[in-house]
Amino acid sequence: MARNMLTVAAVLLAAGLALGSPDAALLSLIPLFAYSLNAWMEPPKIAVFKRRVGSQVEIIIESDRKPGIIYIYEAAPINAPVRPLRRRVFKPPFRRILKIQYYMAEKSQPLPLVAESYNPAFTKRRTAVYTEEPRLDASPEPRGPGVEEFLEVRPYQPGDPVKLINWKAFAKTGELYVNTRIGPETRSAVVVVDARRLRSLVIAEAVRAAEILSEKGYDVVYYVLGHGLAPSLPRSFTPSCEGSPPCGDVTVYVGSLADVCLILKCKPAYYIDVAGVNSLVAVKRLKLYRELRAAGAEVLRGAEELRRAV
Repeated sequence: MARNMLTVAAVLLAAGLALGSPDAALLSLIPLFAYSLNAWMEPPKIAVFKRRVGSQVEIIIESDRKPGIIYIYEAAPINAPVRPLRRRVFKPPFRRILKIQYYMAEKSQPLPLVAESYNPAFTKRRTAVYTEEPRLDASPEPRGPGVEEFLEVRPYQPGDPVKLINWKAFAKTGELYVNTRIGPETRSAVVVVDARRLRSLVIAEAVRAAEILSEKGYDVVYYVLGHGLAPSLPRSFTPSCEGSPPCGDVTVYVGSLADVCLILKCKPAYYIDVAGVNSLVAVKRLKLYRELRAAGAEVLRGAEELRRAV
């Protein structure tokens, strides 16, 4: 649509100049104004849900009232032999809910679903929103009785370990409280999520890393750059380099390490490069890997390597 408006403007301008008609040339301002308006507009905000209906999959898109173009596809691994099929749908203005149905074979390990929204001129892109079916949940489970004994809940004080935060109290009151316990101290792990690039793959690897740490007895929390601390990955967030993650007994930074947001001072620290499975990418980033190792961190090419490292 944007290309058509520019084409119409160019044709009107050329016709006006060829015919010596200023009025015809001025008509080119109308499609140019329309293009500028569409280029200035923000893309619609979206939330995506997926459910299976018989042999088909139904994608439900909830959005605001802005018009735009929405692309939907499954996030295949970098080294996948076939690129995922991208489906495009135009979202009319004021329409809040869209539904798309198509056939998708069932998988034992479903891939994350990616949705990208653009304004009508394709000049601005909204950060994609991802869901999984079934959604992997690596929220730490309550530890069994006999490991620690609960004592009381008290207000958070600077220096209190992140692992002691009472997330239910935070959700209800908006204020930080910590659980006071007696007995053996549990180990904590912080998974730092840098989702500026390859977001779906980063999220999947972060969830897998949290699962592995939970299996090894760590109390796991996420720190999403651009969002903050979270007991589980938020449904929607805007990735950025903002934030100062706390250290756990183990701290894991998950991202596509073209450029890292921060060099962790935590010990031990592990960097997982989701793009590192591609040997060509890994070779290009050897200098960065050396810098991270010089800072005392260990660089891994996937969450599964974390199982052997911790």
